[in-house]
Amino acid sequence: MVLIFIVCTNLCALVIADRLPSEVAENQIFTIDTEIKAVGIMSEESSVDWTIDYQRLYVNGTYDYGHIHDGILNRTESIAILQWDDSLRSSGGSIAIGKKVAYNSKNKATSRYNLQTEKVLTYRTKEGSHLSGGESWSLDVAGNWDFKRQYVRCVFAENDPDYFPAFCNIIKADSKLLNFNTGQLSTRGVARAVTYYTQYPSALNYLIAVRPDSDMNSPAMGTIKTDFGGSIMEARERSNNVSATNTWKDSISVTGGIERFQKKLTYESGLNI
Repeated sequence: MVLIFIVCTNLCALVIADRLPSEVAENQIFTIDTEIKAVGIMSEESSVDWTIDYQRLYVNGTYDYGHIHDGILNRTESIAILQWDDSLRSSGGSIAIGKKVAYNSKNKATSRYNLQTEKVLTYRTKEGSHLSGGESWSLDVAGNWDFKRQYVRCVFAENDPDYFPAFCNIIKADSKLLNFNTGQLSTRGVARAVTYYTQYPSALNYLIAVRPDSDMNSPAMGTIKTDFGGSIMEARERSNNVSATNTWKDSISVTGGIERFQKKLTYESGLNI
C-alpha cells in the first residue's frame, strides 16, 4: 500500500530559506565500525542526538553568541536539531552485519555531511526465529529573520535594506523491519546541519533496500515499512508571518516474499541565490 499526501499553499512564493548555524569552537569527530557474524540471539542499538544554536547579539558593546534555550528564537538566531536512532533484535538464527557510523560537527559544504551511516546485513531464520528493527532520521532546522550579508542575494527582499526571512523546516525518514525471516538489508543515510556559508543548504538523504539472500534460491521474507515526510514553513523579509507552507508524506508497507524493495529520500533546502 502506498500513500502519498501533498499539501502546498502559495507555491509561486515558495523559496526555501534555511540558514544553518555554524560550528562551535570545540568540535567532535568520531566513527564506530561494527562487524558481526553469529548464530543465536542478537541485540544492537545506536543513536545520535545533536542540538546546536547560533545567535549573534550585540550586547554592551560586544557580540554575544548566545546559548541553547527554549522558547521563541531571538532575532538573527538559527538552530538545528539532528536525531538518528537504529536498532536490531533477533530471537535466534544466523546473522552477518557490517555497519559504520561517522559523525563530524565541523562546518560542512555541499556534498559533505555531519552524520553518515551505512549498514549491510544478511539474515537466515532457524527454528522459527526472526529479526526485527527500525531506523529513524529527523532534521529540524529553524531560524528567525536576520540581516543579509552583502555577498548574498536573498530573493525575498529588496536591495536596501536586505533581510533573511524566518523559517522552520522539519524532515523525517523512518524504516521498520518486522518478523524478517530471510534476506539481505542495506541502508545508508547522511545529513548536513552546520555550515559557515549561507549558500550551503541543509540536507537529509536516506536509502533502504531489501533483496533475497544471494545464497538462497528464494525471495526475502518478512515485513518492510517506510515513512518519509516533511513540514516546511517560510516567511518573507523581516517578518515572522508565514507566507508559504509545504507538507508532504510518503508511506509504504510490504509483507510476504520480497524480490526487490528500494526506497530513497533526497532532500536539500537553502537560500535561492
